Amino acid sequence: MIKLIEISGDGCAGCHALLPSLNAVASEFGLAAERIDVESSPEAIEKFHVERIPTVVLADGDKIIAKCSGYQPEEILSLWVEAKLQAYSSGK
Repeated sequence: MIKLIEISGDGCAGCHALLPSLNAVASEFGLAAERIDVESSPEAIEKFHVERIPTVVLADGDKIIAKCSGYQPEEILSLWVEAKLQAYSSGK
């Protein structure tokens, strides 16, 4: 199952602002949405190669399809997800 994951921190304002957009975009594309807090799951930093938070990961199971860092407005996040899903499905 393809999912949209936000890797974030509790003290990160951009992370909290991004979460509603992430959930809306996940719903728009029929994806699962997940939030991983780096304080409670520090292994996520290594697993997803996180350099800064928030980081959004588009993943198919354990396979990373794409990722981006920083706050993204909902419209931009939606366009990004659409492009990455199209590229992923055409590359299978």
